[in-house]
Amino acid sequence: MWDSRRINGGSDGTGFAVAPGHENDPRLIHDDPRYDGTPCPSSFGVCAGGPRALLDFSRPLAASESAVAASWDLWHRLSAVHPPAVPLEDFVDRWWNDPDAFPDDRWGDAMFAAYKAQPLIHAYLSHPHSLGYGSLWFPDPAEHPVIGYDGDRAAYIRDLTSPHQPDTDVLTLDGWWRESGGNAVHASCDPGLCPHERPGPGWPGSEAYLATLPGDTILVRLRCHA
Repeated sequence: MWDSRRINGGSDGTGFAVAPGHENDPRLIHDDPRYDGTPCPSSFGVCAGGPRALLDFSRPLAASESAVAASWDLWHRLSAVHPPAVPLEDFVDRWWNDPDAFPDDRWGDAMFAAYKAQPLIHAYLSHPHSLGYGSLWFPDPAEHPVIGYDGDRAAYIRDLTSPHQPDTDVLTLDGWWRESGGNAVHASCDPGLCPHERPGPGWPGSEAYLATLPGDTILVRLRCHA
């Protein structure tokens, strides 16, 4: 069903919240490095997997909330050690109005590269905890929302935390690939030849299912490329 996959979720808030008191447990599973070898450390209190008993399903938005908090903390930590950056809108204005600023740069590649080359911007956007927010392409370039945010940390976390709890595809313990839309495929069968009786209606969703599994069940978030 896919041609590649990587363990993912601890660094971007799409993984699991860790049960209080187990944040440093060596049994927790964390993200694979990026394709270029860049490490992807988990946000505090978030992981990509581990024994179900070490994971906290009581607050569905906790992982997203922790990752958003990490993006705020990273920006302010880096801002204290790097010179201030020129805003993205200044680069875009020059691209539009100064023909000598970025000549022959039809798609803005040189302009965006110059913006990202600033030490503060480079350090922030290249770190997994920046979460990939913002838009560095046309038609609507936009700064990462933490940059110039007009509010405090608590407001930023409240505004940026995902309002939706995770609902992912799951390989169940009895061998079914259950998709978020309710479709079920027996994982070891050709769908057209599968002799197994499909599960009935009433799939509770991925997180409700995972929360009921035995405590020693190992759960792992994967990002799959189809």
